[in-house]
Amino acid sequence: MNASGAVVDVSNVCWSERIAPLGERSPRLGRLDLLCEAWRRSRGEQAPLTLIADGSLRYQLPRPERRRLEAMAHAGEIRLAPTADPELLSLARDEGLYVVSRDQFLDLRRAHPWIPSAAARFLAWQQGPSGLEFVPSGVRDVTEQRKSRAEEAKELIRGSGIDVRQTAHREVLGLDWRCPSRSCLHAMLWPERLLLWPDIARRDGTALCPGCGSPLEAAGPRPPVRVVVVSEDGTDGEILRFPLASEESVLVGRGSSTHGVNLAADDLPHPAATRRVSRSHLLLRLVGPATVDHRGTRLAVTELGSTNGTVLRPSGMRGRTRPLVPGEETVLGPDDELVLADAVRLRLSGREHFPGDRVLPDPSGPVLVEKTEFESDDPS
Repeated sequence: MNASGAVVDVSNVCWSERIAPLGERSPRLGRLDLLCEAWRRSRGEQAPLTLIADGSLRYQLPRPERRRLEAMAHAGEIRLAPTADPELLSLARDEGLYVVSRDQFLDLRRAHPWIPSAAARFLAWQQGPSGLEFVPSGVRDVTEQRKSRAEEAKELIRGSGIDVRQTAHREVLGLDWRCPSRSCLHAMLWPERLLLWPDIARRDGTALCPGCGSPLEAAGPRPPVRVVVVSEDGTDGEILRFPLASEESVLVGRGSSTHGVNLAADDLPHPAATRRVSRSHLLLRLVGPATVDHRGTRLAVTELGSTNGTVLRPSGMRGRTRPLVPGEETVLGPDDELVLADAVRLRLSGREHFPGDRVLPDPSGPVLVEKTEFESDDPS
């Protein structure tokens, strides 16, 4: 066969239980050696390979392999990126390379809409009679809902360490939590239950306060929720996400208050945008059918007389906005957005039921998809 260039998802390969040592649920750099040998055997000795790994892999490998990874990175044989997936996909798109990974990249499909049309360039691996073989990874077009589910799952693992593939972590999502610390600001603001997702300790799965880091106390089952996404308007730089349940009304602004979300908190990004938001800007609640999985719920918003106002940006009509009338409740359409003070965008996540739905873990990555024959039990 002619030499063919490819970019390799190194972390995904190193975690793959389908490469020797088979069935071992820990990363091994030797798996990358076996895969590179198989690629050159099938594509030619001169077939170029670009190796890109998540920077976190250096902390996950056994110590001797960790030193070898650092040496490879220093020699330019492998690239360590804060997050490998966006970089390797951009490289594959721009240079027409194959992508060697078992990941379906659902959480990046909006940023890389070219993926389904280039499905033949996405390859996974399997054991064949003569060793590793390369097969189509099963990439195909998916619905917007599945993209949202994948984005939400990836956001959870990045922001709070919550991995929806793990049963214990899904149990954490299914509960409300409160912080018992008397000195914690989060405990003072939300004494009955936190309005934010808890963090999770990586070692034992303990639910931790996102404010002070103390172990949390369970406060009963969490009802199905919708997730509210807040970002900087114009750049779409994300500020935070928070869960909103049907039983509660949540105040959004720059002030610290019980049952409120403070967009001016010190640990949140894009302070220049949130500086224009009023201390008590909006009141949010969910409305719609009282179904078990919350399908069809909508976001209802009341403008509280903010200084710089709020406008409704209807779906598909980004240039046509209308200001909200202070004191009047407005129910948003399923894809409508709000713009606060001409600076901050607020919308519901595309995921309609979380965490009350039946979560399908996809071990090939922190995304939620139905299994295909090419997906594996790799945790990366």
